[in-house]
Amino acid sequence: GHVTVQQLLDHPAYQTVCRHAELFSSGIKPLDVERAVSGERSPFYGMDKFSDRKERILALLNTLRSNIDPWTTVIHNQLSALFPEADLDITVYPIIGYDMGIGLNGAACLNVNTPLYLAEPYEFLFYIIHEATHVIYERAHTIPRLADVMTPMQWRSYFNLWLQNEGYAVYTPLKLRQDLGFLSDHDYKVLSDPALVEEHRQAYLQVKQILDEGLTGDPARYLECCFGDKRLTYRMGCELIRRIESTYGRQAVRQAFTLDCDEFAHRYEYLLKL
Repeated sequence: GHVTVQQLLDHPAYQTVCRHAELFSSGIKPLDVERAVSGERSPFYGMDKFSDRKERILALLNTLRSNIDPWTTVIHNQLSALFPEADLDITVYPIIGYDMGIGLNGAACLNVNTPLYLAEPYEFLFYIIHEATHVIYERAHTIPRLADVMTPMQWRSYFNLWLQNEGYAVYTPLKLRQDLGFLSDHDYKVLSDPALVEEHRQAYLQVKQILDEGLTGDPARYLECCFGDKRLTYRMGCELIRRIESTYGRQAVRQAFTLDCDEFAHRYEYLLKL
């Protein structure tokens, strides 16, 4: 009730949200926000049970304010260790609504109405690093609009892009999570269990066959390949980077980040076939 919805969407944080929505859908309109606030289904999601969580959200924000300096140091150290030449001028916005986290347009926007963060504020720290990695990635690579991805060859490249992009986003905070003992997030549970890694690796090989053969022009099937329940671009992307590190060393991991996504897959995906 303090500002209009349009004023909200004009804020730099929500401009980033709108740009993200334009990459993957038709964007965000004021009516979408109004519907989400009233509890209706909307492209501006992430508002579930917001009224019930207000006190917990305020407590989380207080925790964030009290940790700005030490967490900024941790984030900078984690990012600069892996991306020593990257532009680390990144603004972090705690926001209300939309995805649990997005990173692009020079900003990392994380929805404080996310149960994971409310239960454990350290997860907010880890996901800042995750989303900041996406910002760095976008500065080095071109990310197409989903609406422009149509041919089987384009879908293969799109998969490769997210294998690289999400793979690094999951990989960047991995050592910090290991050091602090925070591996309960679903992606890291899989990556910590050799049996689950193998199960996902087999699923990855099946997906690659679908993509390589171009068996269907159905976007829904291709989207399942890229972002399905097994989160293969996240988990197998990270596993591929771990295998690059164990085979070729840390410098190869830094260098692989700068490769074109198709060159990245062409050069290294054999490591997931071993």
